[in-house]
Amino acid sequence: MSSRFPLFKKRDLLVFLAAAALAGIGFLSWIPQSGAPVAVIEQDGHEVRRISLNQISQPETLVLEGEIPVTILLEPGQVSIIKSSCPDQVCVNTGVLTRPGQSAVCLPARVAVRITGETRSESDGQTPIDGMTG
Repeated sequence: MSSRFPLFKKRDLLVFLAAAALAGIGFLSWIPQSGAPVAVIEQDGHEVRRISLNQISQPETLVLEGEIPVTILLEPGQVSIIKSSCPDQVCVNTGVLTRPGQSAVCLPARVAVRITGETRSESDGQTPIDGMTG
């Protein structure tokens, strides 16, 4: 028995395919950038240090003073928060960051450590845009 009202119409299929394509583009733009891992360390919303983890030859500690002091360990290819005076220690328990897209945050100390991938503009000495609001 044929139906006068088919389940899907051609335009329904086109709308579905357009939505799937937009979702795919959004997913691809969400994937972290590749390249040399760059550690970005921020305190109180201000960038304290940005360093390529491939340029580090031996371990280095960075102590961020403030109400709650935080100690960060920079090593070849990785970074981690190793000590904090905050009560919950979530930032310390985050562990070692090695890949672009990973981050560790100490909310009480207002310190964030994240890894990004080096882009061409970073290697040219220009500051890249991390994000924009509109």
